[in-house]
Parts: sequence; structure tokens; C-alpha cells
Amino acid sequence: MVERSEFLNHYSSHGYEKDREVLWDGGEGRLTVNFVIAVDHNCERLTFFIEKIRSCLAPIEGLQTDVCSYGAFSAVWAASKWAPISHIADDSGAAIVWGEPTKDPGSERVDAERLRVLWKPRSEVPPVFDGFYAAALYSPEEGLLMGVDILGIFPVYYYSTDDLILVGSSPELFRFHPAFRMQFNPAGLVGIFLASGLFDGKTLLQGVNRLGAGNMLVWRWEKGASEVNQYRVPLSQKYFDFSLKEQLDVLDEAIGSAVRRYTVKGARYTMLLSGGLDSRMVAGYLKREGVEFTALTDGLPTDIDAECAAQVSADLGVKHDLIDVGAREWLQYAHVSLKWEFLANGFTGGRTWGICSHLEKRTPRVIAGFLGDAILGGLYINWAKNPMSFRGLGGDLSFDAFFHQINRRGVPRFVLKKLLRKELFDDFVQDTIARVRREYESYSDLEFQRAWCFDLHHQERFRPGNMVWILSFGAWPVLPLIDRGILEVAAGLPVSAFNNRRLETELVCKQFPNLASLPLDRSSYDTTPLKPTIKQRLMWFAIGDGGVWKLSGNARHLRRFLYSHLRGVEPRYYYRVWDFNSANWRAIRREAEKNRELAGQFFDESVFGKVLPGPDATLEFDNPAVESMGLKCLIGFVLWLESHCEKI
Repeated sequence: MVERSEFLNHYSSHGYEKDREVLWDGGEGRLTVNFVIAVDHNCERLTFFIEKIRSCLAPIEGLQTDVCSYGAFSAVWAASKWAPISHIADDSGAAIVWGEPTKDPGSERVDAERLRVLWKPRSEVPPVFDGFYAAALYSPEEGLLMGVDILGIFPVYYYSTDDLILVGSSPELFRFHPAFRMQFNPAGLVGIFLASGLFDGKTLLQGVNRLGAGNMLVWRWEKGASEVNQYRVPLSQKYFDFSLKEQLDVLDEAIGSAVRRYTVKGARYTMLLSGGLDSRMVAGYLKREGVEFTALTDGLPTDIDAECAAQVSADLGVKHDLIDVGAREWLQYAHVSLKWEFLANGFTGGRTWGICSHLEKRTPRVIAGFLGDAILGGLYINWAKNPMSFRGLGGDLSFDAFFHQINRRGVPRFVLKKLLRKELFDDFVQDTIARVRREYESYSDLEFQRAWCFDLHHQERFRPGNMVWILSFGAWPVLPLIDRGILEVAAGLPVSAFNNRRLETELVCKQFPNLASLPLDRSSYDTTPLKPTIKQRLMWFAIGDGGVWKLSGNARHLRRFLYSHLRGVEPRYYYRVWDFNSANWRAIRREAEKNRELAGQFFDESVFGKVLPGPDATLEFDNPAVESMGLKCLIGFVLWLESHCEKI
């Protein structure tokens, strides 16, 4: 049995040169920002650390590294030549901005000089900004301040003592510091297994935390590190009594304002366009505001998603490109994901890393409609309205029903209790669930607002929020929907606005009727437009869940067979790329199988064998994109152990 103190870094015995690996697949892409900050009065130790990680951050041709130092403070990062970075170091200390924070109101971009002015008054919590960014301010007297975007999507991890702090966009390089001790954290793994993502900032490593959503990191000499709340979603009942038209007008103004703030007239952008609701809505606003962009869709020409996106592009009169991440690199991307993400976002195979090289060849900025379904559509609220999705729990929203949906993306809690070795994990499962409940209930007295807030602060910032940082390795992300103005509107809406994504749907129908009349991808075979004609309604009745399909006792499998047979491949994008039984995932499963013996140190082997069968086994899921996530986390952890745990 491996003890916690024996959870050692496997890399240390393999020589330093082994760590001069590319940060991702080593193709033609360029890393945008990967940073590490150290504040350490031991100058010799600090210099050793910075020099060592600097070599690790710049392994590919054309990549630029830079250092900003002042006394005991040093920051090192790797970036492409066009990355939006500003830094300054003088007698007052040091300030660094990675990204494009935007000061409210207006579209003023905050650079290092401006940051120093805005964050200087230490008697109050410094202001937060809009946009995707990370920013640091240091002075010998006050210590270190570190802040990120309003939902904490930019990953910031930290490890601190009274006289040392390490901060980085990944914990991977902390191990090079002589004072850092790498130890396993059982509580972090339990949180990941329960929900396929971190909870309460606890990671796989003892003493390493991820900065919480809306929080600022404050570190001072001899006092250590603490998190202070910098932004909290302003829940209210402000728009409860508004008519639908009034709600639409307020939301329309908020989205239009955000698009204007984050884009520059005359600049060209790449827009990640799926065939779904969020991205077509953002694309409509971009077109309305005169923003020039090219649409980009990941997938195959036979994907329903790609077909819908192509029709949206044609209607808007913009160029549409289709890319596909090659199957050959999937296993490599999986290892890259685990190396730099530490399972913080669960484990989905690392496919997003393969998109970066495609983005790098295009424009310096990429626009996406990420989190739209959560912010405007109330993702978990709508699941609660569907009793079938709760398998007997009923349609009323409650913590139990909400947690059930979260846990569907992880390892079922009753299975997890049997799976984990009691001597190592103690009562962490029950303790974590209790902490989740307390966090959930702290947001509001209204149940739907509790679910909405918890989802944004925990589920969405990791999935799909983790994609944002990864995509920044190819082009800097512009995220119009993650904006304080839009959040203020959404936080004051009644539950009726979220039901069946009512307000978002009505907004597209009103502002962009042409887009509303086009086929809509729903990650299903149903592509009925938001405003279907009578002919389209009849057609969906025939090929949907009614009509001829009721003649078959197994309509779902019949539809899948016919669609796949006619197209030659599964046409639902997420079902295809997240298919646990696909060739790509079987390759990852086989790689993990080589290290199955490592799992015995953490899991009951008899239970583990039943939960995760061999790579040749075919498993069935009602919703493979969701229900296979827990198994993928198990596989990811076994692969992670290969490089981070001493083999016994």
C-alpha cells in the first residue's frame, strides 16, 4: 500500500532533459501563455527554479520566453509574438497582465501600468475586469495580488508557505522548486471522481489549490496565502416582473454592448461556430455589429453539427472552414492533457489540444459562445424540468436532484464508496458531498438560482471553460457571453426565462429570424429549426420520437443504425468524439490498461475490475457523452499515475 508521503514525482529519476518536451503535440502551433510566478527570498533557490522552468517553457522553435523580476519576485512565461502581454518592473515593484482585461464601462484595455493604478489602494478589494485574463501585482511591502476573469476560467494554481509562494497556470512545474514537496491529496481525487472536475479548489496534490471563481489571491510575507472574493454574481429579482418583450430588450442591449466592447472595428476574427443555439446567436450579433470573421467548425462533413453550421455561415455570408483533429494524435493529446491539466477538468481525451495548431494559422483572436447554454439557458434547471433525466427522482429541483445530475458526469457516489480504499480515503466521499451541499445552499433562497450559480462557479468553469485556456495556445479567446453586464441580466431573470431556454430562443427568433429558420443542432437527430414551418413539423413527427418510430420497440437504436448506415459514420458530433467504444478511446483505454496494477494502491481491485472492464469490452450508455465521463476519469487517473507516482 502506498502511503501519502510516498507519493513521489516519477520524473525526478529520469533526468532533466526528459522534461524538455513540447507543451503540446509539437506541431506548428504556438503557445500563447503558460506562466509560473515565484516569490522567494532565497535568491539562489529562486534563480535555480526560474532558470530550470524557463527551459521547460520554451521547447519549440519560434516560441518566446520572457521574465519579469524584482527582488524576491520572478515570473516566467512562454508566449507567441502576438500574445497580449504587458509587464513592468521598477522601484515600486512589478506588474504583469496576460490577456485583455476590459475596464467597465467602455472598452478600455488594462495594461500593467493601468493595473498598478487600479489595484494600488490596498484598503479595499481591487476591482475585477471583464475579458479573459490573468494579472499579478507585487511589491515588497504588500506582497502579491493575483486576479483572473470573473468566473475563474483562466487557471491559476498556487502553493504557499510563510516565506514562499508558487503560482502558475498549471501545477506541473512546481516540482522543480527545491522547497516543493509533491504529495497525493485524496480529497482532491474524490472531488474529481464525483463530478469530473475540481471542487473547492482541491487538486491531486497536497497544498496545491486552484483559485476559486470570482476570487483574488492575496499573499503577504509571514502571513501566507488567502483568497478574497473579488466578484460575485449579483443575484436579484430585478426582472421578475418584466414582460417577455422587456426582458428581450434588456438582454439584447447587454449582448450587443458586450460584443462591441470586446471587438475592434476593422480587425478580423475566427469564430468557433457549431450548429447549435449559442454560437449562432453570437455569430448573428457579430454580423449585426459589423465584425469581420471567418467561421470554423470542428468535425466531419457528415456531422449534423457541421451541416447546420455551414447553413448558418451561408446565411450570414461568411466563409466557413471545417477541420478535423486526426485520430493518429489522440493518444498524444491525452498525455498532454493529463500532464498540464492534472484532471482538474475531468478527462475527455484532450481533443481540444489538437485544434490549437489550426487556430494558430488563422487570426490572433478567436471568438466563441462558450457558457451560453448555462448563463442564458439554465442548463441544470432545464434538466430538472425533465423527470426522465432524473430516473425516478421526479422533476422538482432540489439538492438531491441537482447532485444526481452532477454525479452522472462522474463515478456514482455509491460505487465510489466501495471503490476507494478506506485506509487512504477515509470518509472523503461523504465529507465532499456535505461541502457541496453547503456551497449549493449558500447562493440563494431560490432553488433555481442555487443550481444556476453552482453550475457556473463549478461545473461550467471546468467544462467547457477548460477549453478556453487550451484554445488560447492557438489564438487569444474573446468570450462575449462571459460578461458582467450579461450576468447581471441573467441573475435577475425568473425561472420562466430559463425554461426550455425560452429567452435565448425568443431572442434569436426576434433579432435573427433567418437564423431561427435554419436547422438547429441539438446533439441529437432532431434538427427542427427554432421557427419551423408546418412541413418541417410534420417531418420531425415522422422521423423523431413519434410517427413511424413508434412502430419499432427500439426506435433509438434503429435511428442510430439508419443514420450511421446512410452517412457511413455517427453524425452526432459529441456522440462520435466521446464514444467510449470508438477506436480512439480504445487506444487510450489500452494505454491505461498497461498500468492497471497502479490502481490497486488506491482502489479495491475486485470493484475496480467490475467498474472499468478491459479495453476490448463494449459498454452501452443512454447518453455516452455524459455517462462515460466517470469511467474516463478513472482511465485518466491511471494514466496520470504512470508519470506521477512511484511504481510499487
